[in-house]
Amino acid sequence: MASGKEPVKDETYTEINAYLQELVNGSDYANIRDRLSAKSISDIECQIFEINNSAEPWKLVKTAAEILRSEFKLDYDDLVFEGGWMDHLPKMVARNYLLRHFLELGNGLEGSNKRLFDATLNTAADDYTGFVDLIVIKIQTLGEVRHYEFLEEDLPKVELYLTAILLLMEYCKDMLDMSSTLRPSLFQMRNRRMEGRIRGVIEMSLFRRECPAITDLLAKVSQAVTDITNDESLRELQMARNERYKQSKMRLYRYTIRCTEDLNIQLEACDPYDFTHRADLKKQLEQVQIFQRSFDKDR
Repeated sequence: MASGKEPVKDETYTEINAYLQELVNGSDYANIRDRLSAKSISDIECQIFEINNSAEPWKLVKTAAEILRSEFKLDYDDLVFEGGWMDHLPKMVARNYLLRHFLELGNGLEGSNKRLFDATLNTAADDYTGFVDLIVIKIQTLGEVRHYEFLEEDLPKVELYLTAILLLMEYCKDMLDMSSTLRPSLFQMRNRRMEGRIRGVIEMSLFRRECPAITDLLAKVSQAVTDITNDESLRELQMARNERYKQSKMRLYRYTIRCTEDLNIQLEACDPYDFTHRADLKKQLEQVQIFQRSFDKDR
């Protein structure tokens, strides 16, 4: 989609921009899921198309995508360096979700003469897990400062942290595809590690203390991690990425297969009493097999 050219800001552009600004900037932790529901997305499409009935639908979608890409400072670097990113995470999620939706919508419409894309979305899933890591650090730091005994004034912060983690986990999965820099298997592993890190701190800091809201949120995080770990669609996506990687490296992959076969033949033909030679062949075979297994994880 991005060509490096400044989009033409006509009346249609201005109206769509005003609508999307209100939609994205009005997103928060309480309404984000309603705003990104299937019904809401359908209403958003209708609203965009009604802004200019005489324009081609593909051009309207392209304009909406250009606005979502260029008119918002909601990338990872923007949020981290400007500060206050905890409050802006729902806006980032909404912008990325809508941008991806309009790109896919535009590419599926009749009359589209140029494919829409945005390479920055490839790192969105990585950005989400990066923010999760920052939130985990906030929880750990708060626990250390309070000597692992949260004060009453800390509880709303912890609730917000867990709510943000749930939001990022949920919509991170939506940003995973064949082009994302984050591997599905790594996404699953990071979530399991994250849960263990925050659970220990929170349970220690709430020892013998009733806090139903935090307990409920922590249970939801655990359930979300379990669902992500057992998600068959993520496994299928990882397998598809692995297969694509193998195909791109097929010549090298076939060479490892031939090496494995050749070493197995040499091992069978080797004098059973020549322990040094047999040990050397086994070590070579083991190294080849280790290298061969590296093709089974997406790079």
